[in-house]
Amino acid sequence: MGFRCLKPLLSFLVIIIFFISLVVKKGFTISGPCSQCHTMHNSQNGQPVAENGTSAQPFKALTIGDCVFCHTGTNTGTNNIPYVMSNTEPVYNFGGARNTLAGGNFYWVQSDDSKGHNVVGITGEDGALGLVPPGYDPTNYPEFGKYRPSTWTQQLTCAGNFGCHGKFDANNPELNDPFAAISGAHHKNINRNGTEPADEVWDSYRFLWGIKGTEDPDYELHPDTQHHNGYYASTSPGDPASINYLCGECHGKFHSDTYNGTYASPWLRHPTDFDMNQVKTKEYGGYPNPTLFSGKLGVSAVGDYFADVPVGNTQGAVLSKVLQNPGDAIVLCLSCHRAHGSPYPDILRWDYSTCKASDPSPQCGCLACHTQK
Repeated sequence: MGFRCLKPLLSFLVIIIFFISLVVKKGFTISGPCSQCHTMHNSQNGQPVAENGTSAQPFKALTIGDCVFCHTGTNTGTNNIPYVMSNTEPVYNFGGARNTLAGGNFYWVQSDDSKGHNVVGITGEDGALGLVPPGYDPTNYPEFGKYRPSTWTQQLTCAGNFGCHGKFDANNPELNDPFAAISGAHHKNINRNGTEPADEVWDSYRFLWGIKGTEDPDYELHPDTQHHNGYYASTSPGDPASINYLCGECHGKFHSDTYNGTYASPWLRHPTDFDMNQVKTKEYGGYPNPTLFSGKLGVSAVGDYFADVPVGNTQGAVLSKVLQNPGDAIVLCLSCHRAHGSPYPDILRWDYSTCKASDPSPQCGCLACHTQK
């Protein structure tokens, strides 16, 4: 074979090697057979493959199910899809072993609106709150050009204009569709780290557009002081890359420093975006209260990171010790709440009814920061 004949083959090999190096460099994480998510002809052994309600028709991009379908199951540590919804009650154990992930599980909201976000395909709209998230104000952060709808006209979805994941743009009704909002992100997904750019959905933390941080490889299935998410946070409520800002996009009146309007003035609330290093000489410097929580998720000493009462940091890094440097122990919305659902009212991480100053309980997460109560 002459060199002229080899040239096309060599060019092809160069392209393949470049592609492989790009995949390795970027850390693409999607794996498994294409048929795990897609169908070509929607037929196998004379039966439809897709599961779309009663119609058995495939979804957009020939996917065999929607977000809820694909992310419903039981986490075993061997599955390569994170399950956030279960058909049977998951194991949820504050400070101990569980088969729920960092966001909790939507299972409980099916029977109690207060125990999760009311997402389409899982349960109906909230009976007390309706469609509009509590504390919603679409004009909170206009300077960043990321607009939520001015009027909440449909129920919460997984992604899009009325969801948490994926892109959103109030001026683009196509992004009301979760498929359009998340399109392409699964295939381009990277194992993102710290404060690296988060300009697209696929390079943002957990597909939360614009949010930074470090993703735990197993989604906090088995967290401890060294294995957990690294939440990027800031002492400024207006930092659009912080995980607190994400919550504020829909619950902005609960997130701003002060709010004069429907709510009390002055606006008094539990602080977020607050660095506990500023009050380290007070009880907060005893986080995570090893007297009460020693042995839970690796906690043994003051300053150990407690994954079930998480704090953020300005590096969005995975820290095993906090309260070591300014900006490494910032209070989060997620310090107290799960993102998806929990067995407890208000999507709290722990059973608030166990929080009694007269009888400190290792089931009361409040005491991780309020160590002298």
